[in-house]
Amino acid sequence: MWKPHSLTNKTTLFVMFFLLALAFRLYGVFRPAQPFDIATYSAWGNLMLERGPSLFFSSTWSDYLPLPIYFCSLAVSLSHFLHLDFTIVFKLLVSLLEIGLLTVLWRLLRPSRKWLLIPLLFLSPALIGDSAYWGQLDTLPALLALLSLVYLSKLQWRALSLRTLFLPALLFGLAVAFKPIILLILPVIFLIFWTQTPLFFLPFSLFSFLIFLLPALPVNPLHPLSFLISKTLEQASTYQNTTINAWNLWSIVPLHNSWPPDTQTVFSLSAHTLGLLLFGLALFPLFRAWRRLHFHPKYLYKVAGITLLLFYTLTTRMHERHLLFGLPFLVIATLTEPWLLLPSLLLTLSFTLNLTAAYYWVNHAQTWPVSELFISLISWLNVVLAAGLSLIWDWPTFTNKLFSWFKTNRLLALIIMLSLFLRLFHLGYPNKYIFDEVYHSFTAREYLHNHVAAWEWWTTPPKDVAYEWTHPPVAKYGMVVGMLMFGENSFGWRFGSALMGTVSILGLYYLTLTLTRHQSTALLAAFLVTIEGLHLVQSRIGMNDIYLLAFLVWSLYCAVKNRWKAAALLFGLSLASKWSAVYGLVPLSLIYLHTHALKLNLTSLIRSFFSIVRLLLITALIYLLTFTPFILAGHTWSQLLELHRQMWYYHTHLVATHAYESTPWQWFFSLRPVWYFVDYGSATANIYTQSNPLILWLGLPAFFISLSKIKKFPSLLLISCYLIFTLPWLISPRIMFFYHYLPSAFFLTALLAIWLTNLSKSLRAALIFLCVLVFLLLSPVYFGLHMRPYYWNTLFTLFPTWK
Repeated sequence: MWKPHSLTNKTTLFVMFFLLALAFRLYGVFRPAQPFDIATYSAWGNLMLERGPSLFFSSTWSDYLPLPIYFCSLAVSLSHFLHLDFTIVFKLLVSLLEIGLLTVLWRLLRPSRKWLLIPLLFLSPALIGDSAYWGQLDTLPALLALLSLVYLSKLQWRALSLRTLFLPALLFGLAVAFKPIILLILPVIFLIFWTQTPLFFLPFSLFSFLIFLLPALPVNPLHPLSFLISKTLEQASTYQNTTINAWNLWSIVPLHNSWPPDTQTVFSLSAHTLGLLLFGLALFPLFRAWRRLHFHPKYLYKVAGITLLLFYTLTTRMHERHLLFGLPFLVIATLTEPWLLLPSLLLTLSFTLNLTAAYYWVNHAQTWPVSELFISLISWLNVVLAAGLSLIWDWPTFTNKLFSWFKTNRLLALIIMLSLFLRLFHLGYPNKYIFDEVYHSFTAREYLHNHVAAWEWWTTPPKDVAYEWTHPPVAKYGMVVGMLMFGENSFGWRFGSALMGTVSILGLYYLTLTLTRHQSTALLAAFLVTIEGLHLVQSRIGMNDIYLLAFLVWSLYCAVKNRWKAAALLFGLSLASKWSAVYGLVPLSLIYLHTHALKLNLTSLIRSFFSIVRLLLITALIYLLTFTPFILAGHTWSQLLELHRQMWYYHTHLVATHAYESTPWQWFFSLRPVWYFVDYGSATANIYTQSNPLILWLGLPAFFISLSKIKKFPSLLLISCYLIFTLPWLISPRIMFFYHYLPSAFFLTALLAIWLTNLSKSLRAALIFLCVLVFLLLSPVYFGLHMRPYYWNTLFTLFPTWK
């Protein structure tokens, strides 16, 4: 009788699966391997046997370390002895070692969930595809390093000895000797020792280093270490490309050529340097979360796997196969954290698809069997999974909190999704520069290509465009990031504005909620801004105003919540988007005075003085850091100072006229929008930066009514926000446009929401309905929709100053 839990039946079941896994590998062994790689291994193996280790590396090119070359020579010897094709012998040898290591791993693990290892490792299409089909060695170092961690996790740390350390050190040394990329998990091992028995990290490292060093002794017995270092560096720099058929961060945007060079620069940094920088930044939240758990050994597999995954996803020079190194670690991590099963399966699928497509690419004149869109989607999947695993330590807890948030904030979620939809809809139209995009977006594209002239006020730009050096650079950086994500097109350079516009709406909600403590008021403020045309249009164009606003409102929110360091940082980013953010110092000062009860004694005043100075220094430092690419591009600090002098001179001496200039008195009543774009035809499309007039008209009485409550801090703060971004323009001598009213209109909607909340439900509903109706009627103005002449004639007849 079958007893599913009996030891005999478990053994029988395992043997069945073992034979099935072996059968899949044997089938793959007799399939064609990747022709170029397997031919190279055969040639290396023969040459090693012919000339020996001491002459091999001096007589041929090889970016591999000695140990894998010895492995190739072993396969050549066996193929000669058995009179079998090298490809069959090589793949069979790797597959047998792979399944042997998996069996050892199976025997070492105890949890009942280890049956997951059958589909995820023994029958994994990723492992089988890499070794039995492609004909590679990657599974061996990955599994050797994994076994090293398993042995370390099983050690009795209090009774630790040099003898018990030798086996995991041997396995780790062998893994690194096969593939130096395994060194990436050394910090994980170090932290495990650091929290358990720190002194034993040294002998472990020494044993591993000696194992790593031994294969190099026959090559260069006098200087084996220098040889290994030079060979490792050579291996790391052989393919100086952003990606070598790897579907990662660098293939999100269609490449149009197979292996782009990673010497291309972004923000005056090479793609290679930027990738390493992103990798380092991504590791920070991962190790920070692990630190909170005192570097518990339970999580070493997860941290090691995510580290290798991040390296594959973010850095350049990655082959399609390099995703494999992290997969076995994540699989083992599922035994204690079952939620990791989903990302493990998705990454296994991603790897298998990438490997299959790359195999086709090699054998079909470098043509992909899938579309560029498909490659981009899988690349996005890898990046999102890697980022999610790095930023979110426990997905079940996070998703529960997220669902709970959605459950209690349904209306807010709907408003945010609506706002994002409205800002992304038809965003790429028109697919050319409109209005000041000829300055901002053009300069962002120049940044993207690291054209140094984009920073320099003395250079002559191409015809019909101009270098935009008159404002700080953060908004243009946002446009660069958008183009890196979605390509060098209109959607790419406008995406950052759309995102920041939505972020600013969320910021206004939380700021209003904190000030009024009424969710209905905060929701109404967010909704009104969502359908407010001036905010909408400025969220759909490659300009800097929406960046200023988004950083500023979140700075104000952080200040209200007494998170002053974050407030100072965000204010620095706002100021680095546009100098007019400096007016935000007034509301920030009001918040500081409100939250800090100043005592008129020397000690209190000194303490407050140094606190304020510290916050201003944070802001100044953040602002200064945003000009790092300017310095990296080869400019001097004196030139940076001169740039700011030129910026100041430009804004204080600008003498110009424009057909669509306007005054603040016209802004109050939405009398003069700015014409951004036209497409003539039987149906004409226009884009104007125009408000939702009803919202701004209603906002004026709301503002004057709120003056009666100016002694209350919420009203005082919002009134100051409105006034400080309005009054300076009343006395400004320079040319002005309606979009300069954006920050004022933004905070005016919060005052309007407070006023509407105090009206009767029926009147409030009627006014909101009318605001929505006006938004719908004017939507062609915002989105550039093609309309018949009757629409435009009617509109401009009713509002002739809009034309």
